[in-house]
Amino acid sequence: MKLKSKVLTVVLSVFLLLSLTSCVTSTNVTFYADVEETEVYVDGQLIGTTPVTTKLSNAIWDDPTVTLKKDGYKTMTTGLQKEAKGVNIVLGLLVDWPAFLWCYGPKANQNFMMIPDPNAKTE
Repeated sequence: MKLKSKVLTVVLSVFLLLSLTSCVTSTNVTFYADVEETEVYVDGQLIGTTPVTTKLSNAIWDDPTVTLKKDGYKTMTTGLQKEAKGVNIVLGLLVDWPAFLWCYGPKANQNFMMIPDPNAKTE
């Protein structure tokens, strides 16, 4: 009887611990470009110059637009490279299905190659 009680206590403790654990809802994303000090905009807002790090949502519906600007180079507008977030998938399967809503977010490192603009004015 004591063994069953201990097992039940452990199982309930693990379940409670997992249910209180929040899913990973954001990722620290670092933007790199092959040209230093390229301006990085996320959804039109300047976040800094490369390399720069910001926190972005892992929500499956969140797909921000990234724009990179540098004098002498073509302006680049693109989306983020994304990946599956394993922690949220496991939590969604084991404990709480809403964790699936944050299971596909941006990769931690976003790398870009700037293209020289042949029409740019040089001084």
